[in-house]
Amino acid sequence: MRIFKTNVLLRFVNSYIIDSPQPANLSYLWNFGSLLALCLIIQILTGCFLAMHYIPNVDLAFDSIEHIMRDVDNGYILRYTHANVASFFFIFIYVHIGRGLWYGSYRAPRVLLWSIGVIILVLMMAKLNLWPNCKYEFNNISELTSTMLPINKPRTKAILRIGPHNKEVLDIIICGMLGDFWADSIPGKSVNSTRFQIEQGIINVAYIHYLSLYFYKSGYCARPVPILVKKSKFLTSNSNTFINSDYSDDFNNNSKDKIENRFNYRLTLFSFTSFNWIYESFYTKVEGKNVVKKIPLFISEYLTPIGLANWIMQDGSYQKGQGIKIATNSFTYDECKFLALTLTNKYNLKTSVVKSGKPNQWCIAIWKISMPKLAELVDPYFIPEMKYKLKGYL
Repeated sequence: MRIFKTNVLLRFVNSYIIDSPQPANLSYLWNFGSLLALCLIIQILTGCFLAMHYIPNVDLAFDSIEHIMRDVDNGYILRYTHANVASFFFIFIYVHIGRGLWYGSYRAPRVLLWSIGVIILVLMMAKLNLWPNCKYEFNNISELTSTMLPINKPRTKAILRIGPHNKEVLDIIICGMLGDFWADSIPGKSVNSTRFQIEQGIINVAYIHYLSLYFYKSGYCARPVPILVKKSKFLTSNSNTFINSDYSDDFNNNSKDKIENRFNYRLTLFSFTSFNWIYESFYTKVEGKNVVKKIPLFISEYLTPIGLANWIMQDGSYQKGQGIKIATNSFTYDECKFLALTLTNKYNLKTSVVKSGKPNQWCIAIWKISMPKLAELVDPYFIPEMKYKLKGYL
């Protein structure tokens, strides 16, 4: 014990921990200091685990809380523990202060300890003014969501699938809606949900397999490989059209003649209620019928390099000696101009809207002079089998 009384630092520790005078009427009221330390430890631990799943963004904060409550194992326990311990922390603080005032803990020889406690109290009460205002920009959302674990299971009800969604996944889906993706509204008992699908021909087999594996690893589909669907071409009294052979029995055998068959690969994602906003943004109803598709005004936010790369892999085609042409046949001329202008403003690409060869159908052309810049943008996200679409630049 001699060293505790002779050493300068240890003597200070000894006076406040070992030889510190305690009142004769010591009771359970002296436990609130240690209870505060316990509450702080619990808050730190539960806060760290909750932060792994929470997204501090005005658009996705609620969805991430619902994800914690519904999808994370014992997530509701973590959340309620964190919330209630925070309340008890303040209760213990005020009881601790009241006990100190009642028993005169501010008097010698505990003046220094009391002063330190007052400083901690003042800092805690003033934290809202001293703490910097943190703002979460929409453009940084991919950094917040890129580490999210898969949030879905194949048998989970759509109403329970609410996100949060990886920004990169949203980029691919929304830019895919400019290309070959389509969305279905699935009726539900209380609320509808939205399901996205895409089909690719045999020539794009590498791309559809890559896309299926990507969404499977991200938790957005049930299979790591797409399914093969048979498409039959029938000659009807009105037009020639390909329809899925699974539904061919719906046609009258007297009004059709089977001409040929082909096969497509189809990728079907899980249905989500939190995808409804995408469906409503791309589809509009005219006289009770869905019109496919319109361009949402927010498309610039999702037209990222990875989204652009997937759009080109789906609908892009190399034009020898010119550049690349992206098929946008289902959109109006004004919508194509809006898309072309978005590419120009965001990436400084030289673009124009050209005729597709069919009446009232248009395509977006990216000029040859902009091809090096375009190739630099999309190169990290292009799979090798699809680089022929940017021939000579990748």
